[in-house]
Parts: sequence; C-alpha cells; structure tokens
Amino acid sequence: MNIDKNLFKSDYISEAREILDSLDDIAIQAAKKTRNTGFLKEILRLLHTLKGSSRMMEYSQIEKVINQLETVFKNIQNNQTEIPNKIIQLLMSVNAVLHKVIDSIEDGGDGSFEQYEEVIKNVDLALEDDDFNADFSAEKNQESGIEDAANVQDENAEFFHDSQTIKVQVSQIDSILQLLDKLIMRQIKLKKEIDILNQKSGMTEFQAFQELSENISVLESQSVDIQKNIISLRMLPFDMILRPIKRSIVAEALKTGKNIDFDIPQSEITIDKFILEKLPAVLIHLVRNAIDHGIESPEERKKFGKPAKGTISVSVNQVSNRIFVTVKDDGHGIDYEKIREKALQLFPEREADIRTADETDLLQFIFYSGFSTKEEQSELSGRGIGLDVVRTEMDKLKGKITVYSELNKGTTFELSLPASLATQDGLFVSVSDNSYLILSHYIREILTVTKADFVQMQHCPVINVHNELIPVYDFDIINQNSKKQANTKPEISVVILEYLNRKIGVMVDSILHYGTVVIKPVPPLLKDFNALQGVVFDENYSIIPVLNIPDTMRRFRVVNVYDIKNLEVKKAPKIHSILVVDDSHTTRHIEQIILEAENYNVATAVDGIEALEKMKQHQFDLVVTDVRMPRMDGFVLLHNMRHKEELKDIPVIMVSSVFEKDTLEKAKDLGAQGYIVKSDFERENLTAKVKELLNE
Repeated sequence: MNIDKNLFKSDYISEAREILDSLDDIAIQAAKKTRNTGFLKEILRLLHTLKGSSRMMEYSQIEKVINQLETVFKNIQNNQTEIPNKIIQLLMSVNAVLHKVIDSIEDGGDGSFEQYEEVIKNVDLALEDDDFNADFSAEKNQESGIEDAANVQDENAEFFHDSQTIKVQVSQIDSILQLLDKLIMRQIKLKKEIDILNQKSGMTEFQAFQELSENISVLESQSVDIQKNIISLRMLPFDMILRPIKRSIVAEALKTGKNIDFDIPQSEITIDKFILEKLPAVLIHLVRNAIDHGIESPEERKKFGKPAKGTISVSVNQVSNRIFVTVKDDGHGIDYEKIREKALQLFPEREADIRTADETDLLQFIFYSGFSTKEEQSELSGRGIGLDVVRTEMDKLKGKITVYSELNKGTTFELSLPASLATQDGLFVSVSDNSYLILSHYIREILTVTKADFVQMQHCPVINVHNELIPVYDFDIINQNSKKQANTKPEISVVILEYLNRKIGVMVDSILHYGTVVIKPVPPLLKDFNALQGVVFDENYSIIPVLNIPDTMRRFRVVNVYDIKNLEVKKAPKIHSILVVDDSHTTRHIEQIILEAENYNVATAVDGIEALEKMKQHQFDLVVTDVRMPRMDGFVLLHNMRHKEELKDIPVIMVSSVFEKDTLEKAKDLGAQGYIVKSDFERENLTAKVKELLNE
C-alpha cells in the first residue's frame, strides 16, 4: 500500500521540532552537570524516535545522521562514562543544523541539506575518538560574523512585526469554554430570577429591575462574543487538507489509467481543528470510490454521449454554522438493482424485504461493512475500506451524509458538518416529563398533526409528508416507559428525522425551544450507552441528554421491523481490533492509517503503561508495539502480557527502526510472533503479517 507521505508531513515537522527542542534542553542541562550519564537514556530515546519517524517519511539524510549520532551515545552508555563536553557541543551543533532542515521541509524541501557530508564526517570522527569539529557554523560565523550580528535585531523585529499567529493548546481553549459555559448558565438563571421578582414587585422597583435586566443582557452578549472568539482559535482553514488530498487522488487516478479531471478549488472557509484532522481519510475514500466505482472507461462514456474525460469535484460551502462538503462525479451512478442482487446473495433470509425494498432502503446496504457490487477487486477497491468507515467517522463528528444519484448521470455525496464541535444547534423536546435535545442537522421538519392524519400500516403508522409516506414512532417505545398515559390531546407534535436518506417521524409531547448549546461528554457511567451523544445543562443545571439519532433510528427499526444489526453481524466477517503502541505520533498515525485501510478497528497508546490500561478496558485481537519507548518499553510490555492470563494469547508484532539480531532474538524469547523493520511498511509487510496472525 503506497502512503502519501505529504499527509503526515505536518505531524512529522511538529514532532521533530519537539524532539529537537527536548534534545537542546537536555544538552544544556547535561553541560551543567559533573556526572551527566543520567541524561543518556532520554537522549537515546529521543534520537531513536526521530530516527524511526524520519525513516518512515523517507528523509534518508536525517535518518543517517541521527543513526550515527545515536551510535556515539550508545558507545558512551556501553563504556559507562559521562558525556564529554565536546560531544554535548556536537549534539547541539547537529540539532542546530537539523532545525534548519526541518524548516526547509516545511517550505517544500526533501530533507536533504548542503552540510550533510560535513555533519556525517564529524560525527564519524567522534565515533572513532578522532579530532572532530563540534561547531559546524564556527568557520562561517568568523567569515561573516559582523554582518550577521548587525542583521539579528532587524530580523527579529521583522518576525515579531509580521507574526499574526500564536500556538494555543486545545486543552486551554476547552478549559476557558467550560468556564464561559458556567458563566452563561448563571446569566440565564439570573434572568429567570428577575422575571420572578418582576411578577412580585410593585411599580416603584420597576426602574431598578429594568436597569439590572439591561446590564445582564449586555453581559450576556459580551460573554457570547468572547465564546465565539475563543472558539475561533481552534478553527483552521479547510484549504490545509484540500491540496494534499488533490495530490493523493491524482496519483490514485494515474494508477487506474482513467482519464479524469479534478475540480478542487481553494477554500477560505475555516473549520474545527479536530474535524479537519479526521476529514482527509473520509474525503480520500469518497474520491477513491468515485474513481473506482463511478467514472467509466472512455469507451463506456462515449456510449452514453459523455466526454471521454470524467470529472470529480470536491467543493466546500458554509450555511450558518454548518459546513457542507460535496464530492461529486459524472460517472455511472448507483445501480440499485445491482445492490438488490448483491444484498440477496449476502442476506438470503431477508429475501422478501429486499425484493420489495425501495431505493432509500437499498441505499443503506452500501454503508454495510464489506458490501461491494464490484465482481473484481482492483487495488483501489480492494483496500478493505467500505463506506461504513465513512459513516462511522461522520457519526463521531456529529455529521450527516446525504447521497444523490442518477444512473448513468453521476453520484453526489454531501457531508454536512458542524463548523465547530464546541457548540451545536439543537431542538429541546419533552417526552413523558423528560427533556431531550435533538441536534438540528438531523431534523428535516417539525409538524403538528391530528390522529386522523395517521395511516396504519403493517409495522407502524405512517403520515403523508409532501407525497412521501413516512413511518412514525412513539419515542417511549424505545424509552420503555410503561407508565406513560395515553395521549388525549387533539394535536400531536411530530419531529421528522433524516439520516442516510432515510426519514422517520417521532412523536413527542411538546416542543420546548431551539438553541445553541455547549455539549459535554456523557458521564463515565454512561459512556458505553450508544443512545446518547452527550449532555447539556438547562437553566436549573439539570442534565439534558443529547440523543444519538443514528442509534435512535436503528432502535426504532429493531423494535418494529427486524434487527438489521444482528443480521449484518451474522453475515459480515468479524472486524478485528488492533492496538498500536509507539511513542512517535507520526509513526502511530501512519501505522493507524495503514491498518484502518485494511478495515481494522485501531486504537493507539504512547507506551506500554497506557497500552496495558487500554487492554484492561477493551479486548484486542493483536498488538503492534515499538521496542524503545518511555516509561515502559516494548519488551517490558510483552513480558507483562505473557504473564497475564487474559492477555497471554494475544499475538504481538514488535517494530524496530533498524534490524538488530539481539533485539530479534529477545523478542522471540519473550513470545513475539512478528518482528518488522519500519522501512518495510511500504512493501506491505505489516499488513501481511497482521493478516497471517489473524488467520485472514
């Protein structure tokens, strides 16, 4: 599997700078100590991590320099001596050069640099204890020192004058948002108290109440403005991912030999950082799907009067606080009869329902795990990723997918996403004296109907909405409220929900109000309860559940028709769970992408301690772990696993930056089933070994 390294370049740059900064800090501390051997372990760990990620990114010159420098410090460790000052100088000089190399990579460089031969030569001399130059810039500084010194102040002034950005931790923003949320809730409560006092007070106090009310209104407006400004700190331009995506998919199209024109214009729209980080995999898959399933061969296109060159477009638009990302092709379109045929093959026990299913019901099958109408698997379609992955990721991002397709005309996937996950719009409803929040993007419309509007069908009543029959459910069917009294009101409130082109109506007791809210995670005791997406607080600080609409719609169908989920599980192959353990963010991310592309559920951990904690909470079918990590390395992790009854049989693949015979033998002795060098990932050694150990 070929991985577009550009997708991971920003992660690599960030991680490399962090490592080089840490090495600089350690070097400064080590220079102050008489006995400084205690710093060796951390220096070696950091060098090892940077070497591994550099190898993954194919920056060979950086990798070779780090490898030789690592050997220098290994020799010091083996000889149990303190770090000579000249070696500390050497480390700092190499760091200074690598800082510039990382800057050049950010500017589009390939990781090579002019001083490479000089750096390697002096590091090699240090290995042999020969005289070496520990300051690579000394000679240059002597030649041009006066001019450089004169320019330092101007350069700094220009940098700070032009700098319009700051680095802010997302955790800081979240903390401020929580404080603001409490402030806003207090304001709401004060307003309610003023209303009560107004009702009780005489006219003499009216002016005081009026002034107080106005001041609170101003305070509320200012707080909301602050909240919006803080949220904007975590917003990034959509264009950050559009260009890398275009490079990746153009390469994919060239492999297929299809003649395709890509229309992916630049966009100035900004979106939440967390959402932006998750979108490349979703968009790349949708475009791959269009390349492989949608766009026909030039000969086929001519038969339908189309130009020989197909077109795939990706566009981004914003409406209010929702971002709409559209992936469109002018290809074959969805063949619903082919979907029906494939569904009959996979689910023969549901033949009667499948044969009478309409296009909306048939469309649900393309989001099933492993479902494909293609008879032959190409390299592109045989990656093990289905549209089920797209659906799952969109659910996590509180997004919605809508599909429009016409046979021989083309297909459009429209993704609706919140601009920010910090706040959401939603509708508060009441059912059996309980309040719930329904996120607005799932709401098609709100109706007030009478009992005469219902038509009783076999499984449930339906109502006619714009000439479309929509099934209607009582919310308390899945809420299991046996004490609910019969509805005697002449009019009934129905909320029409839509997800994956399917619509249902839900009867509620009353519509409370519409608002913008800050959604908080569900309490720990309810974290595995899929019916909720989070919670919000009302003006009395009561917890209001946020309904998980995809799960709610599924549960209605389970109760009233049949359990699609169980039937799917029976037919679909098991999706294995894999834990990836590595202290390098770049390496973890690359391994995760590779394994998720093979349709595995992948979790990650930064070291052995976190890995063991995750294995207490979740069951994994296989573990892929780095060898050298802080706190607990791969060997200690493997030792712990083999001595725990519940973990001893889990296959383990150990990963190393370089091939070392003693490391391989130790891994085998401890019970590892696989040993892979990071550079072999490109040749699919990782996925091949995983499939072998999972008996696939």
